[in-house]
Amino acid sequence: MAYLLPRAVFVLVAWAMTCGLIKMLWLEADPMIFGVAGASWACGGVAYFAYLSKLRREIDDLQRNRRYSADGSTT
Repeated sequence: MAYLLPRAVFVLVAWAMTCGLIKMLWLEADPMIFGVAGASWACGGVAYFAYLSKLRREIDDLQRNRRYSADGSTT
């Protein structure tokens, strides 16, 4: 949960900023526009954080498979 919560807050803040810009620039904006903006941020956030998670797993696998000799150098 500690990994997911800050990222979810980041996506919510980004969505709020986008909605604020839409409201400031386009006063008669349809409410559907805000839903589309939220959905696009949610999809982008899920894709980006899934990619980061995949990279973290790959790095962990590489570190587990690495063997060290007695003098500390890799073999």
